[in-house]
Amino acid sequence: MNSKKLITMVLLGLLTLVAVGAVQAQTESTIAVARSDMQADRQAIVAASLPMTEAESAAFWPVYREYRTEVAVLGDKMVALITTYATAYNAKSLTDEQGMALTKDYLKLKKEHLGVKEKYVGKFAKVLPGKSVAAFFQIENKLDAAVDVSIAAEIPLVEVE
Repeated sequence: MNSKKLITMVLLGLLTLVAVGAVQAQTESTIAVARSDMQADRQAIVAASLPMTEAESAAFWPVYREYRTEVAVLGDKMVALITTYATAYNAKSLTDEQGMALTKDYLKLKKEHLGVKEKYVGKFAKVLPGKSVAAFFQIENKLDAAVDVSIAAEIPLVEVE
């Protein structure tokens, strides 16, 4: 299977997993399993899309796992934020103050995610050539965008009177 077909297949899988009711009541274990599957799919896409020598690969994957661990912490915070919004949305109890707090928390998470990426550019540059680092972050950005679009499609807009 060529890498484009693999990427398409895995992206469809990612979108399906994320789209499974982001604002529906899901158990923590269901969310954990879905996120674990998405991480495995991400790793498969990176492996298929980023050519590396054996030495580069041996140095890259430990840094990648460290990076994804930090990103996963932010993912936990995003799940909590979405869950908070879903609870208020479903109860039709979202206040102006909650709306502002959720917006600020969301923007803070986005800044933290960017900060993690900035931190890891140098770490990846120690184990990969510059073009490979650029390609890796292109892959990451495309995967992040696909997940963001899928999540956004499932989250209803705040109801404004």
